[in-house]
This record gives sequence, structure tokens and C-alpha cells, in this order.
Amino acid sequence: MIFRGALDGVPEKVVSLNPSVNEFLAILNISLAGRDAFSYRPAELLRVPIVGTFVDVNMDVLEKIRPDLVILYYPVQKHLLDEVTKIAKAVIAVPTPTNIDHVVAIFRFFARIFDKDEEGDRVAGIYRELFKGVPLYDDVLAIINLGVYDVACSNSYVADALTHIGLRYMRGLPCVFRQNESPPTELIERAKFVVYEAKGKMYYEKEVQFLREKPYVVTPNDTLAHYGPSLPLDLQLLLNAVAKDMRFVDKTSSVSRPSLRDRWYSPYR
Repeated sequence: MIFRGALDGVPEKVVSLNPSVNEFLAILNISLAGRDAFSYRPAELLRVPIVGTFVDVNMDVLEKIRPDLVILYYPVQKHLLDEVTKIAKAVIAVPTPTNIDHVVAIFRFFARIFDKDEEGDRVAGIYRELFKGVPLYDDVLAIINLGVYDVACSNSYVADALTHIGLRYMRGLPCVFRQNESPPTELIERAKFVVYEAKGKMYYEKEVQFLREKPYVVTPNDTLAHYGPSLPLDLQLLLNAVAKDMRFVDKTSSVSRPSLRDRWYSPYR
């Protein structure tokens, strides 16, 4: 964690531009004064005013809020650190987690900041336990279409999560994420199975033409590109689709946009 400033007790006015942390905080019933434009898990977050995105923040709005704490996503929002620190009493930049244990540590860290230790430990423990499955494939590769081809490497939470559910990840990629302007053909040839996060369901067949005869499954946008409490629930849908030899994973949280009142979140209740 990168910590700037100081906290005087439990923060009350909180702005967070980290969707994965925001979902965890919502389950703990912690209110936000501002959020990023992409925080919609759970649906209750849509009522929170938008303050920024992954790459920028409205400093005028932030100035009016005068937050006790701002939560950022590092290194994506690294460039915002100095500017935000001038306004907020404290700023925490959360690094991209490298595995599930790292995610659990992040959740527990924030539970303690908000004096929700016991509940935070309970939710984090359930989160860890939800990553389970039977071995289906070795040498799995995950590719996320973000305008470029973002490959999840061996030292990423995506690789660790997929391995936990039975899609054992490809070894020999000692990094977190690797961006490619064109499809990573060499890695695809080495893989025995590909998980591809597409821009949308309607046109994914065109997006995956470069996979040719390689076994694959496609997830909707923003299924793998988050590590919030919905990730293990989404991955169970993915695992079921792979077991049934389906090409597309349906009804993930990025599509259904669940509310805290919905059955979706029942494992955490």
C-alpha cells in the first residue's frame, strides 16, 4: 500500500476510485461520498456521485467534498497521487494484487481502517473459500480486451484465481499483466485453453477468430478485470461453462448488475 497523509480515527467522508475495494466496502455497509464511473457492483453504488474514472478525477468536486480518505488503484492512478494528496486528509493507493491471499490482505486492511475487523475477516474468509473447483485444464491463458490485448501473467490474481478453480495457469510469465497491441500469438500457441474477456456478447465470434481451433471460453467485459467479492462467483459461472463445453459465460455480475438484496450476494450473508 502507498499511504499519504494521516487518518484521525475512522474516516467518514470517503472517495474511492477502486471498484474492487468499493464492492467489499459496500458489503460491509460502508458509505462513500464519491466513486469512479465504473463502480456498479453492487447496484447500490450507482447512487453514489461520480468523482472520476480510472485515469482522472474531478478536482473541483473533490475540493467540495474535502474527503477524509481517497482510495486509488495503483499503478493505474499513480499520476493522481500528488494532486489528490493536496485535498484529502489521507490517500491510500492499492497495488494490483498478485494472488488471492494478497486480495484477502487488502480487504482485511480496509476492514481495520473502518473498524469492521470481525465482519471484514468473515467476508474475506468466505471470499477465499469460494475459489474452488476440479482440475479441467493445464496451461491456461487469460486475455482481456481493453482496446489492447492485456495478458494476465503468472504473478496476477487472475492466474491464481483460475488455478484455484481448476484452470491451472500457464507458467513462465514472471510479470503481473502484459499489454500487446496485437494478439499474443506465441503465448496462444503454447496454451492448451484460453479464457478471453471480450468487449461484448454480440460480436465476440469476430473478436476470437485469431484463436482458430484453440479451445476457449469467452467472458463478458469486466468479468476478470476486477478482484471484488463478485470475482469467485463469476468464476463459478465460468467453470460451469467450461465443464459444459460452452463458448460464452452468461449472467456474470458485469451483465446482471446485482443489488445487495439479490440472491447473488447470498454467500456473503
